Amino acid sequence: MSKQFLYVMMLAAIAGLAGCNSGSNSGGVDSPITKPDPTPDPEPDPKPEPEPNPKVLLQENFEAVADGKLPEGWVAMSGTEDMFYTNNGSLFVDGRGNNYTPVSLKLPESLQDKSNYRIDVVFTIQEANTDTRWVGFQYRVGMGVEPYYQMAIRQKATAENGTEHALRNQGEWAIVDKQRYSENIASDQMYTATIVAHGDRVQHFLNGQLMQDSELDSQFAQGGVAFQAAGSLLRVDEVTVTEQLTALPPLSPMAEVAELDTGASMAPSIATAVPTLAELALEPSLPIFLKLDDQLMLTTEDGGSLGYLDSLLEGEQFNALPMFYVTSQAAVDALVPVVEKHQLFDITLVSNNAEILQDARVKMPMIRAAMDFTGAGLTTAPADLLSITQETNRAKAKIAILPAPLLDKASVIYLQNRLVSVWGSLVAPTNEQTTDVLLAGVNGLVTDTPEQAQEFLAKLPENTLLRKPLIVGHRGVPSLVAENTVAGAVKAAELGADAVESDIYLTKDNHIVVIHDGTVDRTTDGTGPVEEKTLDELKALTVEGAHAVPTMDEFFTALKGKEVVHFIEIKSGKLEIVEHLKQAIDRNDVWDQVIVISFNSDQLLKLQEVMPGVSGGFLTGFATDSNMTKNLRQILKATQLYSSTFNPSYKNLSPSVMEASRHRGTTFWPWTFRDQTEAESYYLAGTHGMTTDYAQWFSDYPVSVDPVLGNINVAANVGVAVDVTLTTQLGETQAAEANRFIVLTSSVDYTNDGASLMFTAPGTATLLPVYEYTLGNGAAYRVIGARVAVTIN
Repeated sequence: MSKQFLYVMMLAAIAGLAGCNSGSNSGGVDSPITKPDPTPDPEPDPKPEPEPNPKVLLQENFEAVADGKLPEGWVAMSGTEDMFYTNNGSLFVDGRGNNYTPVSLKLPESLQDKSNYRIDVVFTIQEANTDTRWVGFQYRVGMGVEPYYQMAIRQKATAENGTEHALRNQGEWAIVDKQRYSENIASDQMYTATIVAHGDRVQHFLNGQLMQDSELDSQFAQGGVAFQAAGSLLRVDEVTVTEQLTALPPLSPMAEVAELDTGASMAPSIATAVPTLAELALEPSLPIFLKLDDQLMLTTEDGGSLGYLDSLLEGEQFNALPMFYVTSQAAVDALVPVVEKHQLFDITLVSNNAEILQDARVKMPMIRAAMDFTGAGLTTAPADLLSITQETNRAKAKIAILPAPLLDKASVIYLQNRLVSVWGSLVAPTNEQTTDVLLAGVNGLVTDTPEQAQEFLAKLPENTLLRKPLIVGHRGVPSLVAENTVAGAVKAAELGADAVESDIYLTKDNHIVVIHDGTVDRTTDGTGPVEEKTLDELKALTVEGAHAVPTMDEFFTALKGKEVVHFIEIKSGKLEIVEHLKQAIDRNDVWDQVIVISFNSDQLLKLQEVMPGVSGGFLTGFATDSNMTKNLRQILKATQLYSSTFNPSYKNLSPSVMEASRHRGTTFWPWTFRDQTEAESYYLAGTHGMTTDYAQWFSDYPVSVDPVLGNINVAANVGVAVDVTLTTQLGETQAAEANRFIVLTSSVDYTNDGASLMFTAPGTATLLPVYEYTLGNGAAYRVIGARVAVTIN
């Protein structure tokens, strides 16, 4: 049977699949159009113009190409010519020379100015250095090597990231979407990869199975086609590129959220618990919080019914970003078909039952979850706070909703430093209660009086930090002490780092060691792969500065009981390392100090299996799109499977993306800051956590302001002075005076130019002391203290 016949049959199968999925989000590859026979008519209408057939832009089966050569116009983008050749009617791209730097071959220049096309490639991975190595089919490739989009396929295609939709731009990877395939790529079997790109939409297929259904950035609207391989030998038997005339179906909508008027950086999201029917239909609107019964009737916090969810969606009366509170499995089961029918994936499901949320997240993986602790009777004791962290993670949630008594600043920071997004819940609060909860630095607030929160937030000056960014010491503090050493980790903690990031591998005799590279060559006086050595062999080596290669146990011992968290990055590809990490945590009893992060998504899935109560962070690249909806979808696709935080390289991450994502419980932990000016700008933006080689940059930053007295007397027509205690990132305290003021209430007139406050007559007032701190780049941020009652004499 010829290659050509097999190829035609494969295209027919894909076309048949697309025909079955026509008009839905599950497909989109063009299917044949069958026209009815014309009906005889004595006076027929003018014959309609026939629908155009897509042009074949390129078709190549390499049978006419001499062995060892390339087709005319094909250009090697990297490496030497002998990495790209034909043999026996097949093209080979040999990337086995480097596991991480791919070699690329660009198809003819005639494709460079094309935008909408379909690429069909008959291929296999002839050989791979390891089963994680991959081949890539690039499209919309720029005039140079970058930018480009890619459908990547690993030899181990059954891995969670076995196939990927990725963007490469300015030296950074952004993983837009990923999906496991049903089998690994066998070297003796041919497969067909299909890419359909039209406008800002793309779909990837492998042997007719839809793998990715994603969006493209409008700034990369056209470009060429290329093949590449990393740590593998790609064989291609046939490639066809045709025009794509038909647009792909739209993706599910994302709700547009109304942004409040405030100067606070990354201000908390405010969800209203008593919305009206009209507010549900608004776009944009505040997030809304509603109870959902077993029949999907929507009820507000005060008991008012708004109707059935399905009916409201049918009537296009529901556009707000919802948080649905469920109390039963029946409600989840009733919700599943409605979510599918209306593509209602931009929702957060809330419950006080972790098992219900777990089940919902499995049945509806793209919805988010929030764990409700308002009736749990917990305290701010460390054991209870750890329980909140673990139960939130077990529920496959990132948001914990807490009552006011649990929302003091120290408890909020404890949970946030363990990657929990903290939301408060207030029912019929006073203005003072609302103010105090927001001053605690919560990520969000569910309230039946949102106007109180709006009024408070509107008073805040630009660059107010209600919540301090958390500082993560990257490999300790390598700008001062050798990376990934016990001494470096201790030094980072001494400099005030909230967390210490470290990289781990598993030795030949199953010990966890802390080292960044897969080999010892760069950081020690030895050579060879880390995981092929025993612990004794590694201990015989010396790290720069006369340090030893440390174990994870040594890290745990050195930092146990300190106000610092371990951000443990799993570098190893061995899944069994997670079991050994669990044993180390047990041995040292440091469950309250451990976070696990990784670029390896299989390790994060293993984490959920072995240690479901431990928070995880997904390390990735990211490229901010001009379309915010695309950004939100990309981030949610990257994090939902693991209920993780988003930990991208900071260089392509904009503060506006972080601002928009906060309404959905996503927190951001970008890496790695080595430029102080850039670090300062992200600090001002209120970034949740910042990984840096220079923890010392932040040591002296004031992070809290506490008024010395809660009640003061002042004279009318005299400038107000409020003594405060400043606490720095390092934990040191110093006496100071507030240099800014916010007046919450006053019974008399006053003047307040920001730096000077004066009341014009006797009376009473409530104010907030503010301390403004100027950074090295000349910009300033503001930290706010607790309420002060003022008597004016």
